[in-house]
Amino acid sequence: MPPKQSRSRPRRAGVLLLSLLAAPALAETATAPAAPATHSVPGVVVDYRPQASGLYLGSPSLAVLPNGDYLASHDFFGPQSHEHECPTVAVFRSADRGESWKEIARLNCLFWANLFTHRGAVYLMGTDKHHGRIVIRRSTDHGMTWTEPRDATSGLLTPQGQYHTAPVPVVEHEGRLWRAFEDAMGGLLWGMRYRAGMLSVPAHADLLQATNWTFSNFLPRDSNWLNGDFRAWLEGNAVVAHDGRIVNLLRVDTPGCPEKMALVNISTDGRTATFDPATGIIDFPGGAKKFTIRPDPRGDLYWSLATLVPPRHQNAGRPGGIRNTLALMASHDLRHWTTRCLLLYHPDTAKHGFQYPDWLFDGDDLIAVVRTAYEDGRGGARNNHDANYLTFHRWKNFRALTLADSVPLPGAVIVETDDFLVTGFGWTLAKLTNGAKAFANRNYVWAEIPPSFAGYDYTQTAGGEHAQIRVRAKREAVLHLAATSAPQGAAAAGWTPVGDARFHYTDRHRTALQVFARPLSASEEIEIPQDNWAGRLVLLPPK
Repeated sequence: MPPKQSRSRPRRAGVLLLSLLAAPALAETATAPAAPATHSVPGVVVDYRPQASGLYLGSPSLAVLPNGDYLASHDFFGPQSHEHECPTVAVFRSADRGESWKEIARLNCLFWANLFTHRGAVYLMGTDKHHGRIVIRRSTDHGMTWTEPRDATSGLLTPQGQYHTAPVPVVEHEGRLWRAFEDAMGGLLWGMRYRAGMLSVPAHADLLQATNWTFSNFLPRDSNWLNGDFRAWLEGNAVVAHDGRIVNLLRVDTPGCPEKMALVNISTDGRTATFDPATGIIDFPGGAKKFTIRPDPRGDLYWSLATLVPPRHQNAGRPGGIRNTLALMASHDLRHWTTRCLLLYHPDTAKHGFQYPDWLFDGDDLIAVVRTAYEDGRGGARNNHDANYLTFHRWKNFRALTLADSVPLPGAVIVETDDFLVTGFGWTLAKLTNGAKAFANRNYVWAEIPPSFAGYDYTQTAGGEHAQIRVRAKREAVLHLAATSAPQGAAAAGWTPVGDARFHYTDRHRTALQVFARPLSASEEIEIPQDNWAGRLVLLPPK
């Protein structure tokens, strides 16, 4: 069944007209749009603009106020947005836990901003325009009115310069608040110009006072990293690692999968950022788009919502441009990530997107706002990037979600036994017996199967074609796989050959497979590498 998500009928009456009346700069360039067709849009619609308006919805952010109300915000980008001169941010409040929303404020000359609460107040921190100066604004009346960043004593943190960011976490740690930024002064081209840095401020200080803030150095990316495939890093996350260090985890733009993120180390005083490309580039599904990472207050896991690229779409273009699948991710150490559940999906990659999620823990639930490109009965979004909706979502009991709870994906395979949950793409379950067809795309058959494994089920793939196989242990158990060679590298850990348990398929070389075993602890999840023609086939005892 799909992941548990609250969904109520969007409350739209009067909101669009109110939004336009509240922002004269935008009202001059867009008339009030007719109500969109929202019945098929996932989640609760917070705001909407048709593509004909020339206004696209970006930078979603979310906060929970001390009184329990929710605040959400977004900016406008696109040809009618004035994003390069004086862009606009809209702020919404919900008094019913996200079931309905009302716009309560408009702020001019603010972009790429995130909401966060601190010591009874709520803040918005971003830039004053596309590649503008860093600014921060404060509200002490639940988001109704906000300070103006006129100078270094009222929230203008940089008097000049060009900076870049997104709605990313503000983290309190060791008496300081930490927030990642990039400067955009490393050239003129997208990607090349972004240099990764970190800002911090004493938690007790006046956040609007520029002199209270400490800036690290800003690190340029090197085009030689990843053998020349490292195009950009941006939209970094301040995260507290398990050893107490602050690190900056950044989106990385690459030409293909697997997607990556970069880990930049920050000194204790916040003044020095360092990066080692040999250890700091990490496989992370969804790493080519903006993501947010937060530690679980009820355990040792880190969680993220990320817009990943399923295998069936990995030939559709650069991973940064594929935005139609939103997933729940988890990690114990920030370096090894597991896809726990696919939360939102649409088969069209061109004009549908679930991107830039900003999310928070809400007890056993996870709540989020998402920049959503979706059909609206009026031509839909201009493309998957230029979103026409801001949507709110709640996933209940998110820690218990598994891939079996995912939204349906064409071609996805889910098999559950007493011991294991096996998921992925590009395979089916078949019976391991002598004379049975070995691979989906060849007429080879199995021969000389050991009696102890005869009649097992196995993950039948198409030889030479990419498949994805993930296994999660429901309880402590031993997993078996068959392969022409032992797993290599990091994937080799824990696998041992099972005596003389070998068999072959009837190609010209009578290619042999060896059975390997690996114990898995309860809830442990691993990816089965498919790094040769025959792949690595999971063996499951028959029910």
